[in-house]
Amino acid sequence: MTDSSHKDPLKNLEGCMGEDIEKMMTTEVIHDFKNILTGILGNLAIAKDWSNPEDQAYPFIEAAERVARHANQLALQMLANAKGGERELVEVSMARLVRDAVDMMIGGSSCSSKVVIDSDLCLVHGDETRLMQVLNNLLVNAKQAMPKGGVVTVRLGNLTVTEQSQYRLRPGRYVRVSVEDHGVGIPEQNLTQIFKMHFTTKKEGTGIGLASCIYIIKKHGGTIHVESEEGQGSTFTLLLPALDKLDSEVTPQPSKPVDGSGCILVMDDEAMVQQALGDMLGVFGFDVEFADDGEHAIENYQRAMDQGKPYRLVIMDLTIPGGMGGVETVRRLREIDPEVKAVVSSGHANDPAMLHCRDFGFSGSIQKPYSLKDLQKLVATILNPD
Repeated sequence: MTDSSHKDPLKNLEGCMGEDIEKMMTTEVIHDFKNILTGILGNLAIAKDWSNPEDQAYPFIEAAERVARHANQLALQMLANAKGGERELVEVSMARLVRDAVDMMIGGSSCSSKVVIDSDLCLVHGDETRLMQVLNNLLVNAKQAMPKGGVVTVRLGNLTVTEQSQYRLRPGRYVRVSVEDHGVGIPEQNLTQIFKMHFTTKKEGTGIGLASCIYIIKKHGGTIHVESEEGQGSTFTLLLPALDKLDSEVTPQPSKPVDGSGCILVMDDEAMVQQALGDMLGVFGFDVEFADDGEHAIENYQRAMDQGKPYRLVIMDLTIPGGMGGVETVRRLREIDPEVKAVVSSGHANDPAMLHCRDFGFSGSIQKPYSLKDLQKLVATILNPD
């Protein structure tokens, strides 16, 4: 009896590599999708900047922004799944995540929102994408519980859990996030069932939303507590282990002004990203030049220096298919100019070069897709640090 796999070496190859190839292909599709979103959000940001809130088109631009940001969150979830669900945990501002989630999920609906944040709120250690998924689910449920409209209130603060606490958690300090509605409420007999997989009272529900929420929060070392009275509303409270660091996003800082003089070099292989980023930088007053890959970026940078008109900043894509990407390019640029100011940009937020950009020679990083405010904050921080 012979082993047929020896006759067909591709059989073993397919078995070993097929799944990895599928994951890689999915990752690349998501990468391309995030480039498209970068172009969409960039153009929407400019349209919004050139419009007045009183304009008839203004609320539609805002609605399109919310939809695009929601699409980005779905892309991040798909990316996490494509990588087997394993993501590097980072310091997370729940204040920022809540504001973003409320803007996406409640903005433009029949409901209004109220966010109350304690001034001493701490950071948490977690997976931003998964935590955003939990917030989105809870906010959608709150909104759906009030079909005629109402106020969704989100409160954030710190809570010390003791051994005598009602919560089955290790004693310590936790960040508390409560999502409160005044809707239909949950019947008492369902309160013990709502976190079970496939349990739902909605006609078109899947019963996956709250089950995934409790799974994600428990994976973070926390829990979800629910209080509800039928006809009076519900409050879902998340508890996540707190870090011994204050959340700097509690009080948003006003945007720094940008000195938009001089020229910035943009390195990206996608024409739509070049156009969107160029137009966004143009809003600040910068001249912009482009390079499709690292080789062209280095040529342009050297020429600009030789002409006595150096670039003030280089914004470069992390990966260039078939060409030199950001990491190698910035290394080469630092050989030409040790004082080069460079920003790495990518849709892969958990790449080491994005997480620890300064270790790779960059002055900062920005995740695709980004808003005009994100870009303004980054550029101002690098070019106008004082």
